[in-house]
Amino acid sequence: MVSLRGDMRVVAISDLHIDIAENRDWLAHLCDQAHDDEILILAGDLASKLSRIESGLALLARSYSQVFFVPGNHDLWVEAREPTDSLQRFREIQSICSTHGVAMRSRDILGEKGHRVVSISPLLSWYCEPDEGDLSLFLSKPGEDESLAMWADRVRIRWPDSLLSPASYFLGLNAINEAEDRDIPIISFSHFLPRQELIFSSSRDRVPFGGRGGDRAPRFNFSRVAGTVGIERQLRMLGSSVHIHGHQHRNRDRMIDGVRYVSHCLGYPQERAAAGISAKDVKPVEVFHY
Repeated sequence: MVSLRGDMRVVAISDLHIDIAENRDWLAHLCDQAHDDEILILAGDLASKLSRIESGLALLARSYSQVFFVPGNHDLWVEAREPTDSLQRFREIQSICSTHGVAMRSRDILGEKGHRVVSISPLLSWYCEPDEGDLSLFLSKPGEDESLAMWADRVRIRWPDSLLSPASYFLGLNAINEAEDRDIPIISFSHFLPRQELIFSSSRDRVPFGGRGGDRAPRFNFSRVAGTVGIERQLRMLGSSVHIHGHQHRNRDRMIDGVRYVSHCLGYPQERAAAGISAKDVKPVEVFHY
């Protein structure tokens, strides 16, 4: 459990991609300041190199009161020459988080008098592709490349032969207890998307990201690798009032059937430039205040 003092905030962000120098500079500037009054949710895709994942998490853990993290697909990339696979990379990230006090499991946050104030639940996940059945978020797209040849996971993700369904494996690691006592807010988060609606922009978006310029990759169908309905089922079982996700590099903030879904990313420099956003103006978004 984590104890809050008065006037504490829970903030969230995803897709920092600190393999990129400009994004590393952003992170260093963010952590130049102490965030003792904030708990950070980091919804995946910190870096594709293990050394940078560790240095980034260590920096954030020193700056924030508590950091919660789940890996995204980029975090599990491995080089062809590396004698490892993506499942072993996941275990290495677990070890790094344990070393630096970064939470990958659910924790209740306590107030000054020891009462429960909010619960934060990381949901480990992966995406379901169309051939995996009704848990996929797939929607057909005219003119798409069904092979996903441009999708780097095809080369950079390597699972052991024994792992038949990465999505089922990671969802199975989540300890989901259907809550009867929902007298406090529950904030869940995943890297991947839980619902099809979240793929698309809406007039209800508070902060559209990268919304100008149309479809920059007409043959790429993101819905093939967006996420899984399995995440939605788990967050509903938890009784989440807020769910954070990342992955698509599009900011979203909307209510669907009583749950606030938030995506808030740093993303790539070219995406920020296309949207007219400066890196210095990007900050983790507040999702809870006590």
